[in-house]
Amino acid sequence: MRKSTFSRTELSRAFGIDMATLGTGGAGTGFSFGKVGPGVTSQPHRHDEIEAFVVLSGAGKVRTDRGEISVKAGDVVLFHPFEAHVLSNDGDEDLNFVDVYWRDGKAALDAATQTPTPRGPIFIFSTPPTPNGDLHLGHLSGPYFGADVYTRFLRMKGAEAYHLTGSDDYQSYVARRADADQATPAKVARHYADEIRATLALLDCEVHSFLSTFGDDAYAEFQAACFRGLLSSTAVDLRESPALFDAVSGDYLYEPDVSGLCPDCGGSVGGNICEECGAPNLCHDLGAARSRHSAEAPVVGYVRRAQLALDRCYANIDRHLRSSGAPVRIMDLFARLRQRGDFSLPITHPSAWGLPAEGLPGQVIWIWPEMAFGFLYNIQALARSLGRDWNAAKPSDDWQIVHFFGFDNSFYHALLYPALYSEVFSHWTPRIRYHVNEFYLLDGQKFSTSRGHAVWGKDVLDPKTVDVVRLHLALTRPEGQRTNFTLDALRRTGNEIFQGIWLNWLDALHRDIQQDFGGRVPDAGDWASAERAFFAQIETHRAAMERAYSDEGFSLRRAAAQACDFVRDCLIYHQAQDYAAARRLYPARTRTSLALQATAAAILAQTLAPLMPRFASTLARGIGVSTEKWPASVRRLPPGTIFDIGPVLGFYAKSDSPILNDQRACEPHES
Repeated sequence: MRKSTFSRTELSRAFGIDMATLGTGGAGTGFSFGKVGPGVTSQPHRHDEIEAFVVLSGAGKVRTDRGEISVKAGDVVLFHPFEAHVLSNDGDEDLNFVDVYWRDGKAALDAATQTPTPRGPIFIFSTPPTPNGDLHLGHLSGPYFGADVYTRFLRMKGAEAYHLTGSDDYQSYVARRADADQATPAKVARHYADEIRATLALLDCEVHSFLSTFGDDAYAEFQAACFRGLLSSTAVDLRESPALFDAVSGDYLYEPDVSGLCPDCGGSVGGNICEECGAPNLCHDLGAARSRHSAEAPVVGYVRRAQLALDRCYANIDRHLRSSGAPVRIMDLFARLRQRGDFSLPITHPSAWGLPAEGLPGQVIWIWPEMAFGFLYNIQALARSLGRDWNAAKPSDDWQIVHFFGFDNSFYHALLYPALYSEVFSHWTPRIRYHVNEFYLLDGQKFSTSRGHAVWGKDVLDPKTVDVVRLHLALTRPEGQRTNFTLDALRRTGNEIFQGIWLNWLDALHRDIQQDFGGRVPDAGDWASAERAFFAQIETHRAAMERAYSDEGFSLRRAAAQACDFVRDCLIYHQAQDYAAARRLYPARTRTSLALQATAAAILAQTLAPLMPRFASTLARGIGVSTEKWPASVRRLPPGTIFDIGPVLGFYAKSDSPILNDQRACEPHES
């Protein structure tokens, strides 16, 4: 027996509430006392222990990944390992509880390796591209490819998932391109929106709602209503603040109009955001600023704009980032931003291109707040096409939103947007997850539309090459670090990996089944240790691919590498069984080997469906399996199943495509 005593005056802050340790027991068990004051909410968190709250007095709410429940004295709430949870007190007296927790290694491991299907509906957004140019491989390798694969996987798992994007029509960069082309911004936006959609289609990128915002009156009305909501919040006010102006023309400068040195990292930067460190700037705080209109040093003046006091939103942003499980890279960006102290951000700008800012003649709503609310409007637009009742003005806690974007957009997506949502939709607790990619380099330098340093999607994508391009983009995708693209490496992926290993194995397997069993999968016979190990290896591959596609472990590089390793091992296994005399004397072993390889080919088709949908569906048709549902486990193909993958082998035979041969047709377009 052991007795512990604590004093309510000796409580300390933990997870945003008052806690006191009561002691520990055997087998990693611990006990704590907790107090949540009226109106207080704990910080969202998750851990590997199993935990139980025993409510002693008071009342409140508990919110987890699975929803929200009310609790009162006498209630006991159990949390599984890694289940995010928040305790809030919405009453007038303290909510007191005892926290009991213990470690269960097997339960924690099982929870960590699970790939649960998120609750629907799930809206997967790839950053709306700016219609000031077409999409190059740097664009495609990141948000659009990632969102497409993730959505396809979720739909195979039975989730109600949709990929949404659109045309970021009112971007200031559209107006800049229009000036360069001596065209109108509207004409530029329409033209490149069409080009972008065509390129996404060439990538086999499935989009369920592509929103073009220019000329949509309902969209403009919704944005005006959201802007009025911002103006009525306590975090937004209208006031004069410093701004930059061109020293020659007097033009207002922001975003593409100005360059200088980042106030956070000191690197070269454009107006409003640093692509290197992700930090925002206010233009007037740039070091060594230069106007891109006249190349002169700009002058500082003052202009009255709507400003968001972002520092007043830090508590909400922090709570959101914790609950979303945001990447550490984003958490670091937020931590650096907080070190600045007070930080007010203009959300309107003087411009002739954009949606008008009510009450501020000559100014427009900044594109990034517009985009935040545009995501919600896109959900409503999708709803109209599906006959659903999703309302942008009344976002639901049931919505699961997933954003795919490049790190240079992290401030907007993960910090600014949650702050804006909390100011306009105070009733809404958004559930948002983030998948971030770094820059994809071309021959060691950044892809650049303006410099013409790019390989455009249309240069390399066609029905015969799209699978190789998708495979190579996945193998080299910039996840967690910058990676490099070269045309020679793409050709090696096509020739040495796809043709030399993948099609080599499938062709050998196809010929053996055609010659020995008339094009039908044989029944298994004798199983030796090699066959048992290979059967287990197929399941290992299936599970690894499921993990690589899932939200918790999403990585296209891991998925592509796993697929390549698996096919290479299949080819090695096939070669190890390919001895004519042994095949004649021990036919039972041969039947097992070919039956297992046919099953491996079927699982390959199903697990590649999100990554390489065209190749996967063609291969699956030749084996008689479906790629509509994700395989929950490995099951051998029924004996007698027709196995005819001649069409897929013929279609993907070596072609005269410049990406598979050393031709110059798709070299980078240098200006």
